[in-house]
Amino acid sequence: MTTPNRILYFKPEKAGLFSSNTKWTKDLCKPLNNPQAHVLMDRAPKGWTPPSPKAEEPKAVTNAEKKPEKQVSGPPMPAAPAKSKDDEEDDCRVPPTFDMLDIPNAMEKMGFVVAAKLARRWFNGRKYITHGLSDTYPKDMVDTKTVTLDFTLKYGGSQAKLRRLVNKEIYTDAAISALKKIVRRFVARRFTEGGMAFTGDIDAWQLSNEDVQTFHKDYQFQLTKVSDLDTISENGGLTDLTASLGNFAYMAAIANARVFSEKYYKYSEPIPEYCCQSRVEVTHIYVYARDSYSFVDKPGGTASQYLGHWNRYGVIMVPSAVAADLISRP
Repeated sequence: MTTPNRILYFKPEKAGLFSSNTKWTKDLCKPLNNPQAHVLMDRAPKGWTPPSPKAEEPKAVTNAEKKPEKQVSGPPMPAAPAKSKDDEEDDCRVPPTFDMLDIPNAMEKMGFVVAAKLARRWFNGRKYITHGLSDTYPKDMVDTKTVTLDFTLKYGGSQAKLRRLVNKEIYTDAAISALKKIVRRFVARRFTEGGMAFTGDIDAWQLSNEDVQTFHKDYQFQLTKVSDLDTISENGGLTDLTASLGNFAYMAAIANARVFSEKYYKYSEPIPEYCCQSRVEVTHIYVYARDSYSFVDKPGGTASQYLGHWNRYGVIMVPSAVAADLISRP
């Protein structure tokens, strides 16, 4: 049996009085029938002072503008449909105010500690337009402390994705081809700059001057994507990881490798060529999580990225909005 003017949603509830686990139960709600209801954005983030509004210059009014226009009578407006008593009682005439900056506090009330830290940093940070995972960021936009690998592995779906990466994906033809390309570029640079056929060890972190973005750009060779569907709880609800990153990726990069090179001359051309042939053994790799913490909608899409229905106390999830989000993803 369906109830008119009601939509299905899921809300979080504690699994027990002394339990830290959360279960998501379904219920019905009525869409808010108040055109004045909206998320406020009046409060300024920490450290930011909004510019003063510009005073409008007085506008000269001509006689032509002063003359009122003749009102054209039109057909009468149709009467609004009569509301039932139940509808009037259920309408929330004056909804509680809710500002965007209330979201981190609501996340903490849900137990989403990491998500709250990231949201506060995002709200209080400066504007920056990203171009996705391939982008190189200003150093003040890089955070290597808040989200740890151990934190992401607390959730079964993400664990499975990481196991797939290290047990299968790094051994694919595409990954091996990417590895060869990285080492070939490294050896070729040493050969052309110093005329030396490099034989020795590669320490990728040291060669990157311990800069995480340089390291990622030069030595990352494989990845596996993790969606928010991989990070939800067993009963289908949001987790701290879902609220923190949503969709992200596990990356694999060279940590240490041994290179063995041989020099030789190639006499097939009129002028002999001095050449180098190398063999590489990758002994260690790094695995890490990476995310741009950006909000990207599908170009031309009609639905924006769905992040839940929030208030000061937490979040609910509406299945129809989740479905629209999945359809509209880039």
